[in-house]
Amino acid sequence: MTDFSIKVANTIHDIDAAMWDRLSAGRPFQSHRWYAFGERVMSDCPPTYLLVWEGTELIARACLWLVRNEPLPRRALSPLRKLAPGLLKRWPLLICRSPMSNLSGIILPEDSRRAPVLSALVDEAIKNAKHQSASFVLFDYLCENEMHDWPSNVSVLSVFGPGTVMENRWNSLDDYLRLGNKKDRQHYKRSLREAEKLGIRVMSHRTVPDVDSAMVLIRNVEHRHDNVHNPWTRSLLENLASIGGTWLEARIGERIVGGGVLLEDNCAQMTTAIGLAEEIPYVYFLLVYASLEIAFKKRVRLLRWGSGAYDVKRQLGFTLEHNNHTAVVGANFWTRQISRAFS
Repeated sequence: MTDFSIKVANTIHDIDAAMWDRLSAGRPFQSHRWYAFGERVMSDCPPTYLLVWEGTELIARACLWLVRNEPLPRRALSPLRKLAPGLLKRWPLLICRSPMSNLSGIILPEDSRRAPVLSALVDEAIKNAKHQSASFVLFDYLCENEMHDWPSNVSVLSVFGPGTVMENRWNSLDDYLRLGNKKDRQHYKRSLREAEKLGIRVMSHRTVPDVDSAMVLIRNVEHRHDNVHNPWTRSLLENLASIGGTWLEARIGERIVGGGVLLEDNCAQMTTAIGLAEEIPYVYFLLVYASLEIAFKKRVRLLRWGSGAYDVKRQLGFTLEHNNHTAVVGANFWTRQISRAFS
């Protein structure tokens, strides 16, 4: 292969948008606009963009964030959980990901250049991690087809639940229900009837009218499912208008009993930050159907609903994304020994 070079940028605003989006090639939540949103939401995590050039062509990239408050899984490193916040503040993680989307932040050539470019990006990431006093470099949310060609000093692990996705094959919610099974149609109609009896209304907003109340509901769901708190959720809600997102809100009278965020990029829709009151039934399904209706109206090609609640999502037509793999390498002598223990 011909020679390539790696250049480093520390904000998306220093990178040409057309060049960036040409490399993204319609990939969901990888656009220049999306990363500008990510920098606003994750303002406490300085980004490092490693850009691989072959002459005047951008052929690969790795987007890394210096993270001092990563929400580690509750079951991960359980003996060290109490020490983890202090350790990460002193020795943060340098994580390669697309912000707020549970997707990888690395794009590589799919030809003979892949292995040498990947090796060079890993070396450059370690170099930047040392400069920023990071402990580990992580490349997370890797799909199964992204687990090959990693250098020998990198360990690849499966560490969390896979996401869920659904290809859009419908023109409307009525079309989706009509082409589904009778049981699902009956469930939909019953949910609407019972919700109406309870006085539940679902509305959509371009901003979140009451962020504090929304956060209470979101934390309720995290606590109920024993999930760690996402430290950037409030910032996401506060910056929703800047990306043209939608806040779905369920109310009974003046009381907020549920909500969720819809985000779109490169013809894909993602649902996130679901919040629910504990004692009110039918709210979750009303939010699900409202999100589906919006997706069909906007003709998005892909719907993403993240991990968890797999039985419900399978019933709705979602399949597993198999993006639950992470490549990790230590940035110094001691963390390299630890990362090798996982090999």
